[in-house]
Amino acid sequence: MIIAGARPNFMKVAPLCHELKRLKIPYSLVNTGQHFTREMSDDLLKEFGVKPHYTINPPHTSAVAQFSVIVAELGKIFEKEKPSFVLVVGDVNSTLAGAIVANKMGIPLAHIEAGLRSFNRKMPEEINRIIVDQISDILFVTEENGVENLMKEKVNGKVYFVGNIMIDTLKMFLPEVQKTNEEFYFCTLHRAENVDDKERFMGILDALEIIAKDNQIYLPLHPRTEKMAKRFMLMTRMKKIFSLLPPLSYKESLFYQKNAKLVLTDSGGVQEETSFLGTPCITLREETERPITVTHGTNVVAGARKAGILKVYAKCKLSKQKTALPLWDGKTAKRILRIITNFK
Repeated sequence: MIIAGARPNFMKVAPLCHELKRLKIPYSLVNTGQHFTREMSDDLLKEFGVKPHYTINPPHTSAVAQFSVIVAELGKIFEKEKPSFVLVVGDVNSTLAGAIVANKMGIPLAHIEAGLRSFNRKMPEEINRIIVDQISDILFVTEENGVENLMKEKVNGKVYFVGNIMIDTLKMFLPEVQKTNEEFYFCTLHRAENVDDKERFMGILDALEIIAKDNQIYLPLHPRTEKMAKRFMLMTRMKKIFSLLPPLSYKESLFYQKNAKLVLTDSGGVQEETSFLGTPCITLREETERPITVTHGTNVVAGARKAGILKVYAKCKLSKQKTALPLWDGKTAKRILRIITNFK
């Protein structure tokens, strides 16, 4: 049984679902409903060619209310289906919910994208990662640094370096992505640490307003970012800085990342995708849990303050780069399922 509930989850489980079908291994996919808008959920699943067997409709009044309903509903589904394995991906609340229910019900648990650490305990995702890794039976790691983190934490599960499953999806869609001669920058901005804090949010906008004088910046407006921008009365300013876009399909997102002269982001997945594509990337955070994007990729961590962002931008080379990232080869789903089917 595969658990997914947020946009980043869907792009990571799609290769697993396709490989399970190819191997004729029965499985169930649960959409927990954590991302509930059509653009962030249903449209993406359709684009990836996967259909959930179960869909949960939790409340969205608070993270606690949402989490508790997802846990309760997963318990009912697991009781009915009695899966031989539960697979969770990434670091969102749905990942934690699926892991806890599997653990409580004594079902073997595998965590895909294990071992990533920002070492920032203020990030909700960091807490989710640590807990899920501690209770997983199998831990699938995207980069070798993750293996080191798990060894230091003395996890009980078996650790396997299998590469990055998101690249499986990227390579599947890449031939369909068109080129353009238009010059532009691309930005994504959605993390709670950035947009829920008015002063921090404004500091990022201060930097991007100056950068936008050099080139047009396209920004797909995440629902959370839109909500907080309206609360802080920043929407008028954002419309002046950015060419605002609605939430993008996966192929549309790849179009902007592949063709951009520069990407500015606070998304972990975008750091990985741009590194594979060779597109220069500036991360609008104080740290990254994906250090390989800095050591082997195209990513530079700039922080979330105006001066730091502009300092990194001034030194940034706006040209494509060749990168080599170990096992980011489009075959991660095959490696994962080979290990699971032989697990004892």
